[in-house]
Amino acid sequence: MIGLVSMIGSSWGGPEKAAIEALVVGIVATLATDLWLWLLQIVGIPPADWALVGRWVAWMPRGVFVHRPIAATPSVRGELAIGWSFHYVVGVAYAALYLAITRLVLASEPTLISALVFAVALLVVPWFVMQPALGLGFFAAGTPHPSVTRIINVSGHAAFGVGLYLGAISIS
Repeated sequence: MIGLVSMIGSSWGGPEKAAIEALVVGIVATLATDLWLWLLQIVGIPPADWALVGRWVAWMPRGVFVHRPIAATPSVRGELAIGWSFHYVVGVAYAALYLAITRLVLASEPTLISALVFAVALLVVPWFVMQPALGLGFFAAGTPHPSVTRIINVSGHAAFGVGLYLGAISIS
């Protein structure tokens, strides 16, 4: 990520400015996702369990990357804080990647369409890496309601895309 920030920074006022932009855009985008997930809770959709994500991350240094399922893996002290921190660190990293792609590859400013396309394309990560590693299967096939989980995944990533755009225009 440091190299990515340097690439952005060399073209947009230095690496410090690029890092601050990625941080702001990533936090705004991740907050937009969290707001969306909170609104879904109001209509009865269960909340994301960041403790389980934290457990997954906390077991990685111990050499355990795949769980069957993660809920059966022994809990780890501080897993909720680890999960929330990971959630926001990933959001900032994705924002840095998005800014680099739009500015360096596409040579354009962020747009709502590019932010939405980028965010929805990121679904490859949870569907092909995270959910299988948590013991939930590819495309959430091992969850109690796979179709509902997929819709929540898509809508959450779309909210992240809207947040990317809003964050990007807030810094311009």
